[in-house]
Amino acid sequence: MKKLIGALALAAMVATSAFAEVSFGAWLCNLPTLIASDGDGIKGGAVSNPWGGWRPARFGVNWTADDGKVGMIMGMAYDVGGGIVNFDANEMWFKPVDQIKLHVGQMDNFNGLRGDLCYGSWNWLRPNTALAWGEGITFSQTSDAGLGLQVFPMEGLQIFASLPLTTSATRMDKAFGKGTIGAGYTIDGIGTIKAQFKGQYEKKDAQAAVVAGWYDKDGVKQTGTPTFENIYADGWTYKKAADATTDSSKMGTFEAAFDLTAVDKLFVTVGFAFTIADSDYWKGVKWRKLDEKNFTASFNNQMKIALGASYGITEAFKVSADFAMFMYNSEQKNDEGDSAKPSLSFGVGLDYAVSDALGLTADVRMLMPNNKADPLMSFLVGANYAIGSNGSLGLGFQAVMALGDKASAGSLPVVTAATVDNELKKFIFAVPVRASIWF
Repeated sequence: MKKLIGALALAAMVATSAFAEVSFGAWLCNLPTLIASDGDGIKGGAVSNPWGGWRPARFGVNWTADDGKVGMIMGMAYDVGGGIVNFDANEMWFKPVDQIKLHVGQMDNFNGLRGDLCYGSWNWLRPNTALAWGEGITFSQTSDAGLGLQVFPMEGLQIFASLPLTTSATRMDKAFGKGTIGAGYTIDGIGTIKAQFKGQYEKKDAQAAVVAGWYDKDGVKQTGTPTFENIYADGWTYKKAADATTDSSKMGTFEAAFDLTAVDKLFVTVGFAFTIADSDYWKGVKWRKLDEKNFTASFNNQMKIALGASYGITEAFKVSADFAMFMYNSEQKNDEGDSAKPSLSFGVGLDYAVSDALGLTADVRMLMPNNKADPLMSFLVGANYAIGSNGSLGLGFQAVMALGDKASAGSLPVVTAATVDNELKKFIFAVPVRASIWF
């Protein structure tokens, strides 16, 4: 019976393929790193890819019926570490009429409006020196698992909405409070303007004031430094200082962006995002001081401004740059009662084609955090050599450094700055090989 079903399925697939458009594609990229340093000696034997982890391949399948009314999109990658296949796209789509397209499943940027500017170390080992960069720097993608809708009322205009769905029903406010609605309009020869509201409904209950320190599993504050047994056997947890709060909620984030394409060889994208929430929602978060040279905080940014641009100076030489700023609600304060300052990041990159096969790339990026930690700077110099028409091999040098004494150099995907005798290492580097093929 199983053989019969398999034969019928194969016959149906072959018959269908004769009257439909099926396309396959893949992008495979890895960065084996044989030499690296965590600031405390030379390390080696690591591997990653630009987005982190040991996942060399992403494979995509697209099918469209001959009449163009239905289709499917599937994007998958094998996660070696987890031993599973991950799907970032797994959807069906339907066009009951030409002006309406309905998506069902796991969507990946289904409206095609994500605001991107990818260059330099975004395509190598991504350092922790950017607030927003690369894919979605100015306008985030819509990639819900659930339902998506596009309406095309006129040339160049689309109105879209998505609703995430889970395998178990939940409260109406939680279900529909996570949806997205927006629109994008492309002006021929000028660019694209777009806006969306991404529901992020979250309700916080009132809480009493919290004094920073260690608490046992019953919520009783403890004194002194906890032992290993206190934390892992007795269930002690560290709580940050927090003010008393009332009931509050967050509704979601409004985003708007514009991509300029009117000037030959120039691309400019600028975006703005603002999170809508009760003023009390932002209260209760303060700095946690780990030691004299290390500060951390988990603030929620209320506003983002980002922009990026690339310009082809000549056929062989291109320059790119980006900037992002996160601003925080005044209710978020440090231990001294000061409101959180904005965080900034910016970068500039150069690409030069030495020949049809050999290309050089370089970038410098700077992160200026709001949390009293030092600025971080990263840089990359690299070269790629084309192997045929569908592959390349490259070699690069990447580094991250802390410009001061209050924080470590942070991390690259293959190496993290060491701390030795309470000394935070200020400089790390890696020498990755970049291997990539596509079809």
